[in-house]
Amino acid sequence: MSWMRVLIKWAPAALLCLGLLGVGGEAQAQYKNGQIGFEGGYFLMGSKTLLKEHSFLLSLRGAYKGTDNWWFTARAGVSFRGEQSAISNRTVVIFNLMPVDARYYFLTDNLRPFVGVGSVFNFLFNQTIESSVFWGPQIEAGVEFRLRRDMFLGFEVDAGWALVFEGPDAPFVTATTQLLFFL
Repeated sequence: MSWMRVLIKWAPAALLCLGLLGVGGEAQAQYKNGQIGFEGGYFLMGSKTLLKEHSFLLSLRGAYKGTDNWWFTARAGVSFRGEQSAISNRTVVIFNLMPVDARYYFLTDNLRPFVGVGSVFNFLFNQTIESSVFWGPQIEAGVEFRLRRDMFLGFEVDAGWALVFEGPDAPFVTATTQLLFFL
């Protein structure tokens, strides 16, 4: 059985258990105005970009509260991937910058599920392909669970469409885990 089948089979049950543990309790983090966090996870970029599709993403994240339910976040991350060409198998560094997205949190206590919209810039370095910037809109969904008073564990999935002006457009997906601190 592949690891992907195991993940698909057990992920809903694990999220349900974590959700039941996180519901209720005294609301504390919602009274903070800012958030900073570290994240890492999977980064898929469409094959039409001439880059290898699968990679890992490491990022820093910050957020500011508009209201209890509306937050504005930003992310800066880095990903390393190779080119698809067998002739040039150079490593391409991608600087993933999400300058701002708007999130709506359905609950704001120990369990914080959310959806959001935003845009992402992907700056490419060390590449031999024509375009050096991929930009695109994105949607996101996720959940944050309280671990301690001002510390949460987050899971998030982003999906978007990269507009490549010197070549074909490509979809992108990130699935990350975050360790978040409320300030």
